[in-house]
Amino acid sequence: MATQNKFALLKYDNLGILRPAPGQYDITYSIKQKEPGSKKRSFSEKTITYHIDSLSRRVTPFNSSRAIGKYALFLGCSFTYGESVADTSTMPYFFGKLTGYRPYNYGVSGYSPSHVLALQQAVNMRKEVAEKDGIAFYTYIEDHLARVAPSTKWIYNSNGYWPDVNPNTLAVEGVYSQKHPFYLELIRGMYKSNIVNLFNINFPRRYSNEQYERFVRIVKKTEEQYQKQFGNDNFYVVIFPDYPMPAELRQLFEKAHMKIIDYSNLLSWKTAYDGMHPDAEAYLRVAQALAADKRIKADQQTSAQ
Repeated sequence: MATQNKFALLKYDNLGILRPAPGQYDITYSIKQKEPGSKKRSFSEKTITYHIDSLSRRVTPFNSSRAIGKYALFLGCSFTYGESVADTSTMPYFFGKLTGYRPYNYGVSGYSPSHVLALQQAVNMRKEVAEKDGIAFYTYIEDHLARVAPSTKWIYNSNGYWPDVNPNTLAVEGVYSQKHPFYLELIRGMYKSNIVNLFNINFPRRYSNEQYERFVRIVKKTEEQYQKQFGNDNFYVVIFPDYPMPAELRQLFEKAHMKIIDYSNLLSWKTAYDGMHPDAEAYLRVAQALAADKRIKADQQTSAQ
């Protein structure tokens, strides 16, 4: 749990997204740990320093002397951002160090593909990236399904400040609380129930094929927006370790002709200081796998010809 220096956030009220404001943030995490040989638990603390650049991206230190003149965009949530690890321990950092691609970390904690679509509407990433050629990664974790649905828990916790995606155009057209005030009030009433909170009830409990299709269409739209801005099809969906993608969803991605990199069985990761997110070793292992991925290398060689 963060105990000091809360992030200053920039609000995009027409899109329902938040981004960290530029600056330095020192966040302290408190963790309960069991004392060796005892049933007692003690607290340990660790302070992580986050740096946010002038364009609201997490700073990713990079040795320019090793640059190969290509970019690597990273899109997604806290697993992309690197929640609770240092600037030099994130997946984008390790990938840049291993490959010479200059990494750009557009991850934001709590984001979903719907948020990435909104971000693409808010900013022109092409104008924020110096290199002409490169690659983009969207990191998938299972909870993104709940965020795209969106689930009752996410709407309640965000108080309805959530991007509302038009199912026909797949454009973000405002905020959930504005578009669905009736449902928001129902959800607020639902979580006033002690039973609902006691059993951590959340809807939907299961996902329909229609919801899977909507999820894939939103990610596909993200890919198309990337292609439109950057002029190449070097866009990959990376399935993060320990988060196997449902077979039905995987089939829909393949039907949409999207490039899937499945690292769900790559490793079982340990948590970092917040007790929730992957540690630096997990991010290093994923970055190493990406850097060595033969499919990515083959695609890059083809696009260079």
